[in-house]
Amino acid sequence: MKYAFKLLVAAFAAATSLSAQAHAGHDHPAHPHPGQSSFGDAATAAAPEGVTVSNCWIRALPNRLPSAAYFTLNNSGDRDAVLVGAQSKAFGKVMLHASKTVNGMAAMVHADKIEVPAGGNFEFAPGGHHVMLEQPTSELQVGKSLPITFWFDGDRALTSDCEIRSPASLK
Repeated sequence: MKYAFKLLVAAFAAATSLSAQAHAGHDHPAHPHPGQSSFGDAATAAAPEGVTVSNCWIRALPNRLPSAAYFTLNNSGDRDAVLVGAQSKAFGKVMLHASKTVNGMAAMVHADKIEVPAGGNFEFAPGGHHVMLEQPTSELQVGKSLPITFWFDGDRALTSDCEIRSPASLK
């Protein structure tokens, strides 16, 4: 039973790694991704009213392959909140993405913005929306955490510590 579990974890990690390597050919709109410097100073940015980040985690992949962050945005405010990007000093590129099926093939597509309804939430989860994390500045260590800053319309920002989890993690 232990061997079967290890085999399953290895197969999942290999499939995830192949998916990450295929990322270079994913569908993008004609405009470039926003760069890390396209946002203001997170230390002085006000938080979006009523918005919180919960359960943030990063899937660690080996060999500095692209990773992904998953979390839930909660909006207890009385206005919709619009997520427009994210940044982290631990990665050279940070982008909002969604996983979709195109012609029977899984593909990642860039998301310009994510609307979180007033009084609602929006979940970023494996197989759906995620924050794509490319060009890590160091190896990701399972059990540690890294901060990610989430940017919203109006130059508002929230920073959340995100736990680094095994490649086999699904939640």
